[in-house]
Amino acid sequence: MKSFKLKILIFAIIFAPITFSLGVWQINRANEKIEILENYDKLLLSESLPLKNDHENWQPIKTSGQFKDLVIYEDNATLNGKAGFKIYHLFQNSDNSYIFVHRGFLERNTIKNNLPKVDIPLGNQDLEGKVLKRNSNTFVKNVEESDIRIIQEFDLSYLKERHSVLENIQIYNYLFNLEEKNEMKFSAIEQPVNMSSSKHIGYAIQWFGLCLALIILTIYAYRRKDG
Repeated sequence: MKSFKLKILIFAIIFAPITFSLGVWQINRANEKIEILENYDKLLLSESLPLKNDHENWQPIKTSGQFKDLVIYEDNATLNGKAGFKIYHLFQNSDNSYIFVHRGFLERNTIKNNLPKVDIPLGNQDLEGKVLKRNSNTFVKNVEESDIRIIQEFDLSYLKERHSVLENIQIYNYLFNLEEKNEMKFSAIEQPVNMSSSKHIGYAIQWFGLCLALIILTIYAYRRKDG
């Protein structure tokens, strides 16, 4: 029995701090999401600004120019339970700089490389949208596809290696997330946060609950008289 109690104690000593730390981490993540959403709400009230390199993420922006014929398809996108692509369309601004316009989500065809058709809007376009900066995902890497227009994540350096048209042009390293009301926008998919703060709080409660259960069970085991 003493050996059993010792094992319980060791188990609790190891895992109680871990579960408590995970609960604290979820609380911190919830606070981060609240700050992001508060900043997002403030930015939505600001006017649309011309393009520049040091805009905040989700800053409303505007530009004018023409769409080019290079369309990039980011794989592994899902929306409402459907698999598809995020569509990034190269756009030449009136000052001869370039940016990829995020036109939204398109559902994929049965065969992956049978890419959904994306029409190229003709003539000069006045666009409004928001800055969309994409953080690198350590779990996602670009791999060579049979169709060079397909990527796994937006990486401007990788795109320049694959498309010679991008090599010697001035191009912004963030995306122009086209406003939803624009008729050239497909299904909107991007959100300022991918999980609400309330969900993080819920997970935190679960981790704290598990930590408390470990402590209670350990106390109970040690107070129980050996039979």
